[in-house]
Amino acid sequence: MAAKRILLLDGRMLTAHHWSGGRIKLEGEFSNEPVGLEAFSAYLKKYRSSLFYMLADIAEEGFQLEDLPYVQGGDRGALLQRRLGQYYYNTSLSAAISLGRAKDGRRDEKLLFAALTRMEMFSPWLDTLRENESILAGVYSVPLVLAGCAPQLIGNGGPVLFVSQSSGGVRQTFFDKGHLHFSRLSPLATNSLDEIGRTSANDSSKIFQYLVAQRQIPRGSPLRTVVLANSSQTPALQDFCRNTNDLQFEFVDLGTVAKQHGLKDSPRDSNADNLFIHCLAAKTPPQQFAPASETRFHKLWQIRFALHGAAWIVLSACLLFAGKTALNLYDLRDKTEATKALTATDTQRYNAILDGLPKISLTPDKLRAVIGRFELMQKRTPAMEPLLIHLSQALDDSPRIEITQLDWKIADSLTSGDKLQAVPPRPGAAPPAAPGTAGNPEGWVTIEIQAQLPLDLVSNRRGQIEMIESFAEGLRKSDTTVTVIDRPFDIESNKPLKSAGETNRIDLAAAPKFALRIARPL
Repeated sequence: MAAKRILLLDGRMLTAHHWSGGRIKLEGEFSNEPVGLEAFSAYLKKYRSSLFYMLADIAEEGFQLEDLPYVQGGDRGALLQRRLGQYYYNTSLSAAISLGRAKDGRRDEKLLFAALTRMEMFSPWLDTLRENESILAGVYSVPLVLAGCAPQLIGNGGPVLFVSQSSGGVRQTFFDKGHLHFSRLSPLATNSLDEIGRTSANDSSKIFQYLVAQRQIPRGSPLRTVVLANSSQTPALQDFCRNTNDLQFEFVDLGTVAKQHGLKDSPRDSNADNLFIHCLAAKTPPQQFAPASETRFHKLWQIRFALHGAAWIVLSACLLFAGKTALNLYDLRDKTEATKALTATDTQRYNAILDGLPKISLTPDKLRAVIGRFELMQKRTPAMEPLLIHLSQALDDSPRIEITQLDWKIADSLTSGDKLQAVPPRPGAAPPAAPGTAGNPEGWVTIEIQAQLPLDLVSNRRGQIEMIESFAEGLRKSDTTVTVIDRPFDIESNKPLKSAGETNRIDLAAAPKFALRIARPL
C-alpha cells in the first residue's frame, strides 16, 4: 500500500506530514517563494510513489445552500456544474455536497455548494505537483473533514455550532441535523489563550445573530455551541465562553476525541491540526475540490493498483489450485501404491489357486480354442420351435390324425435305412431335395413323426392314403421336405392291392399307423 502524506496549507506556508497507523510525523515546511517551491519539488521527487492529500485551512471559503429539483445522470452533472460556475466562476476548486431530499412536496434535493475561492493561493503548489507527476488524491478543506468526524461528537440532532482551533486560527462550523452548512475561520495574531477565548466567544455571538437573521434557527432559542479544547486549557477558555440566553457552551476534551478516533499521539494543546490530518488520512471524505485534471495521476494509480490487486488474486488462485493439485497428486500416488499392493496380493492368491487345481494336459490356448468351438456350435444349434409350430398348424388342418411319438434330430443327409417314399409336391411348388442325397452340405434338422389314423378308416385303405397324403401336403413348404417312412399297408408296385375281405391280417381293433419325416436345411 502506498504511503499517505498530508500537505497542510494554512495560507502562510505548506507543511508536509507523513501519516502511518495513527502516527503523524512532520517532514517539512515550505513557503510559496521560489526557494520554498524548489524545496517542495525536491520533496515530491523523494516520495514519488506516495499518495498526497492537500488539506486547506484558510479563511477564503464559500458556502451556498440551495434546493434544486432532483435529477439524475448527465442532467444532474450539468446542473451542478452550471450552479458551481454561477456561484464560483473564478475558481476551479469547488464541489457540490448533497444534504438529502425533502420528505414532502416535489422532494427537492438540498445541496451545499462549497469552494476554495482564492485560487492563486493554490496555483503554485498544484503546478509543482503536476510538474512532478505526483499522485494527488484530492484537495480537501477542514470543514469537509469535520463533516465526517464531528457528527460523532455533536450527534444528528438540531443546530450545533462547533468551535475548534488550528494553526490557521479559530474555526466556527455550523451543523444542522448532522449536515455541514457553512464554516468560518478567524485568524489569530498571538495564539494566546486569552485571544482564543475572546475570539471564540465573540465570533460565536456574531454567528448566532447571522443564523437568526437568516432564519436558520428560531429566535429566542439558545444555540448549542461545542468547543473542542485540551482539558488543561478548558478552564481558561471557560472564563470567556460563558452561557447566555443565546449561546450554551459545551467543552469536549481534544485528547479524548483524538484517542477515540485512533490518533496515537495525544495533543499537547488545543491545536487540532493533527486530529484533522488523522481524520483525513484514516477516513477520507467522499467529496473534494480538485478537478479531474489535477487528480489524473491518482486515477492512473487506482487503475494500476486494481490491476496489481487482480494479478495478486489470480496468482493466489493459481497457487491454491496448484496446492490442491499437489494434494490430489499425493493422494492419487498413495491410492496407486495401495492398488499395486492389492493387485500383487490377488495375483499371488490366483496363482495359489491355479497350483491347487488338478493338472491337465491341455494348454490354456488349446482349452480356449475348444471353448470357442463349443460356443460356436451352441450358436449354430437350431431350435425345435419352428418345425413344431409348423407341425401344429398342419395338425390343426387334420384334427383326426393323432401323434404318438416325435423324434427330433440333426442329420448330415436324408439317407436312411428305412424304406423312404417321397410324397410328390403340389403343383407349382419347388421340388424337394432328393432323398438319398445330402441335399444340403450344412446338414438337416429333422422330426420323425409316429402317428395313427382314426379307427373308422381301418377298412378304408384309399381313405387312409388320401388322409396321409393330405397331411403330408399340409406339412410341405418350399423350405420343408416331407418323406413318408411307413404306411399302414404296402403299396409297392410289385404287390397287389387287396381289399379288407381278401386278407385276414387286418386288425379291426387297432388304429392304422404311419410314420413320416419332415426336414429343413440348416
